Amino acid sequence: MNLSDDLMLPLSSEELDELEDFLLSDTHDDKSMTLDMLDGFLASLAVGPSLVMPDEWLPMVMDVEGGGAFSFASPEEASRITSLVIRYMNSVVSVFDDDPDGYEPLFDRCMFDDPEEEALAVKAWSLGFIIGMELRWDEWLPVFGSDEKEENAEQLLLAPVFLLSGTDENMPELNDEEREAWRDMIPESVAGLYRYWQPSRGEMPQ
Repeated sequence: MNLSDDLMLPLSSEELDELEDFLLSDTHDDKSMTLDMLDGFLASLAVGPSLVMPDEWLPMVMDVEGGGAFSFASPEEASRITSLVIRYMNSVVSVFDDDPDGYEPLFDRCMFDDPEEEALAVKAWSLGFIIGMELRWDEWLPVFGSDEKEENAEQLLLAPVFLLSGTDENMPELNDEEREAWRDMIPESVAGLYRYWQPSRGEMPQ
């Protein structure tokens, strides 16, 4: 197995824990993404309208606001964490290439101690998805339609993401039942976005 093959291996549960511990470590001053945010971010890049190369999106993982330079503790740590994130990205891409309807966001694969913790995970995932969109915002605009008065099917696919992200201050607070209903729509919505962009999307990085 060569290095390229290694980068195609999905992360084990232990490696996901390792990556999460790194992202949550105090040395980052709360600048890095959480694992749930990263999961949504990578899903957005995987299903979006065009290829985004790792050298553009990787810095965002460590500094979600500015994507500036990040100092690792050592070259070995830099290599290890970068490898984990690239493998994570490749595994997300593989899911959509093989079976878009089989996609499960991270929060659907986790157990939570209480509903509030789960709601925060879903919100972080949704925010991560939007951050990924912002890297190619102009290219995402066709999804929103040309007429603000006329909603299209693709625009509705994004409704769960934006509603659960809490980014629209004009939207009323969702109750638990509404939040769960929108949450359950995310896998289908993301698969629909993948199919929408698939004819024009270039090959994703390996």
